[in-house]
Amino acid sequence: MGRKPKTGLDYFPKDVDYYDDFNIMDLMNEYGPLGQTIYDVVLCMIYHEGYYLEVPKMEQLAVKIIKTIGNRWVKKKDFVLQVIHYCAEIGLFDQDLLNQNVITSVGVQRRYKEVTVRNKVDRSKYWLIDENGQPLLNAPQNSISATEKDISATEKRQKESKVNKNIYYSNPDLNREFCLYLDMRNHTGPTLSAEQINALKEELDSLAENDSDKLGIVRKAFGGGYKSFFPTSKKRKKSTPKPKKEETIHNFTQREVKDCEFENLEKKLLKKQLGGDITTYG
Repeated sequence: MGRKPKTGLDYFPKDVDYYDDFNIMDLMNEYGPLGQTIYDVVLCMIYHEGYYLEVPKMEQLAVKIIKTIGNRWVKKKDFVLQVIHYCAEIGLFDQDLLNQNVITSVGVQRRYKEVTVRNKVDRSKYWLIDENGQPLLNAPQNSISATEKDISATEKRQKESKVNKNIYYSNPDLNREFCLYLDMRNHTGPTLSAEQINALKEELDSLAENDSDKLGIVRKAFGGGYKSFFPTSKKRKKSTPKPKKEETIHNFTQREVKDCEFENLEKKLLKKQLGGDITTYG
């Protein structure tokens, strides 16, 4: 009796232009390095099992990811699940299978197929691509019902509304990025109070006048995981010229006084020498 072929991988390839992928750019722009790390951990979990990952409960997966990354950086399960669902939304995971607690994608399976090209592995379950690596027309298998899809869509809207439940700015893009920054702060540290949020908003308003500059500052702080905002560029302060001292007038007046005193002193000395009055001529 032959040994059952190994389905999991010991390694998986990563292209050097990985960060040039628009989906990865979207993920980094939305959740920064923390979102990318969560996605990378999930990929390792998938390839450890094979080309898909079945989980009984998504909350259990979120707990395992938090332990892997460390609760110093991420503490709440909702944030991890939010990142995973966003990955499905932009195409990094298959959305329909994720709704069944199965995590995989066409890209994941293409890489798996390249590594296991010589292995006789059963690829019948949840397989999404044909022999040429193109998506199958009937994929995914075991699709869920329309009712379950409606429930899933409702849950998704509820999760998205948690991020944008507060309105701090009339500009929707700026308000969304500011809410994401606050959400990041709440997941990487103590929950921010209303006073702290107001202080952060005042700080942001003081650093830029228009929404475009504010948006750049918030994105920079979110991407770097900063606890405060910093200006995108330093503005040079105009130096005010120092008032010139009226040295000329002062010196002229002082010199005039000295000349007058010298003339009076000269008269007194002359009078003393002659012993009488001195008649001067104008």
